[in-house]
Amino acid sequence: MCQPQPLTSCLTIKANASLRRSRQWKDQSENLNTNNAPTTKTTVPPAKTTTPKKNTRRKRRPTKKEQKQQQLESDCCDSSSTDSTLPSSDESLSSNSKQLKKTNSTQRSQRSKNSKKATRPKIVNIISAPAVSAEEKANYIALDCEMVGIGPGGYQSRLARVSLVNWDGETVYDALVQVVEKVTDYRTFVSGITEEDLLSDEAVTFDEAQSAVTILLQDKILVGHGLKNDFHVLGLTHPWYAIRDTAKYEPFMKAVDPSSNPTGATHIPKKLKVLAKDKLGMMIQEEGKPHSPEEDAMAALELYKKHRGKWEKAMSWKVERTEAITQRAQ
Repeated sequence: MCQPQPLTSCLTIKANASLRRSRQWKDQSENLNTNNAPTTKTTVPPAKTTTPKKNTRRKRRPTKKEQKQQQLESDCCDSSSTDSTLPSSDESLSSNSKQLKKTNSTQRSQRSKNSKKATRPKIVNIISAPAVSAEEKANYIALDCEMVGIGPGGYQSRLARVSLVNWDGETVYDALVQVVEKVTDYRTFVSGITEEDLLSDEAVTFDEAQSAVTILLQDKILVGHGLKNDFHVLGLTHPWYAIRDTAKYEPFMKAVDPSSNPTGATHIPKKLKVLAKDKLGMMIQEEGKPHSPEEDAMAALELYKKHRGKWEKAMSWKVERTEAITQRAQ
């Protein structure tokens, strides 16, 4: 027969069983709640994509040296690709050095050619003078004078010799002129005049020379160089439209900066010696020799002959312009 269990042990068993049931019920309810709960989707915002900033800066243009180096490299690559066997490093270096030397030599030759072109004198296309009739030739005469100095230092000029030549270069008049005042500088190294020349019987008076020149210049087109000085010592004038002064013809003058001279002129005259050499190939007024007035007059006349067509067109335009202005003023 079984013995009855004590009361305390039964109570303990019941309490443990109820505790287990409550725990099971709690676990079941939590499972149900988790299964029935609505599922919430968590949306993750998309990550911002940062596009790289466009480089708007222009590429630097390669220098000439870099372009030549690139060209050499491309040539070397082309030649190496066409060859069946690759050359050794020594051979490639020697070929590159040869090509560099070749390009340098061509550059030097090109620079020398350019420098020669720059230093080469400019060729002047001279307009050939049209045929001149005998009547037209008679209208032209060329003049040149030589002077001596008077006064302190010999700075004041006086007429000592005057020469005139015609179109064909023939001497029309050539005379030594006496000087009344005391000559302080004969300027022999330039004029070729000596004291004996002015005291000789061949020397004429100033009035005789002035009268002869006045008659010869009447109704003539006068050609010369720096005629202002000649007119000053002769004490004469001549119509401006009948003067052909090679020192005042603009194509024969030298362009200068107006601020570099006190008069503000844009052109200054060249020496007759320079014009004769550059335009005609004539050698006049050689060093160590006195000037020849006949030779200087002929040189000025030859300069005019070569440019007569263009010169006369410019002079005709000036005459027409002056006449139009005069008529308007009246």
